[in-house]
Amino acid sequence: MLGDGLAVALGVLGRRPSRLGRGSLRSLRVAAMRNRHKAVKDPSKILILRLSSIGDIVLTSPLVRVLRRRFPRAAIDFVVKADFAPLLEHNPNVDTVHVIEPAEGLPGLWQLGRALRDARYDIAIDLHKNFRSRFLVHACRARRVYRYQKHVWRRGLYVKLKLNTMRQAAPIYQRYLAAAAELHITDDGVGTELFWSHEHEQEAERAAQQHGISREQTLIALAPGAGYFTKRWPAEYFAELAVQLAKHYSDFALVILGGPQDAEAGRAITNAVAGGKVIDLTGRCSLLASAVFIKRSRLLVANDSGLMHIAEAVKTPVLMLAGSTTRELGFFPQRAHSRVLENQTLACRPCSHLGYDACPAGHFRCMRELTPELVLAELQHMLRLARSAEELHDC
Repeated sequence: MLGDGLAVALGVLGRRPSRLGRGSLRSLRVAAMRNRHKAVKDPSKILILRLSSIGDIVLTSPLVRVLRRRFPRAAIDFVVKADFAPLLEHNPNVDTVHVIEPAEGLPGLWQLGRALRDARYDIAIDLHKNFRSRFLVHACRARRVYRYQKHVWRRGLYVKLKLNTMRQAAPIYQRYLAAAAELHITDDGVGTELFWSHEHEQEAERAAQQHGISREQTLIALAPGAGYFTKRWPAEYFAELAVQLAKHYSDFALVILGGPQDAEAGRAITNAVAGGKVIDLTGRCSLLASAVFIKRSRLLVANDSGLMHIAEAVKTPVLMLAGSTTRELGFFPQRAHSRVLENQTLACRPCSHLGYDACPAGHFRCMRELTPELVLAELQHMLRLARSAEELHDC
């Protein structure tokens, strides 16, 4: 199979490479360069690859949108892992979602690569740059390939040696746009976006009704989860915050969102608020139904997580609690109504661009010193601002 692929890559119209003279090879190179420029000028098929995770995929939405406006007649397809495909399936700017099933291993990856090759893409944009995405980009044989710059060396110097050369680094969504800058696209300033179906609206409505929550009920959403321990504000802090919210905002309902892995934190928060209006939906509704609840909420309190990015996409103000990560890494909220609480006095931050399963310094001060009282005060300030904005809008 590899031999056949190599012959196709080097041959033209079935001719063997060994039969081509120098002049022919030179002509082929010139023709290839012309074809590349033609593909950049007016592509008919564009492939984007970002395999995971929630936040990263949401952050691709500005790129997808401006590509659609730049090339309205082009097919824009996306490659993603199966778990995250729902984030793209309802996006009107995406034509086809190609799904990777990690359980299928290399055979499944090989089969997908053949399908992508048969699709004959003009452009491939690799926003992941790992083994799988590189393999698929190579397999699809796009006429032009663009890749996202991860700045691995600069990031490593910053995280490991605290040599910060990233103060002026753009947020990740803008770095995704920069990957395809040669296509003459620019940031439209709209920000991220997310789409879902009427079925997800109905799913959220059923969950709300089961807990006695009407459409008119004001919600505050809490998202205690994150991919790594060092990104998670302690569950007991979330529980104490919920107690204070129930005390100060008795007319509000609290909705706790997350996956099955966040169920223990959800139970701890629910048990702490005796008699309050609390909906624990951790592990009990789909990702897009969770997005519906976030859209309905006055505000979301979250860690550096996928649900935080969903709040940004649906324009719900978010109060993000930053532990092991910092703004320079590119994942902080960008909308003006959102806020970040972080401990800026620690020399050990950032300890990782992803996170750890335990604090490497042993003290976890980055999160421990963000007390529930500090978070409540900032949240109350945000709610006052939101109320003032509503009153101004009603005038």
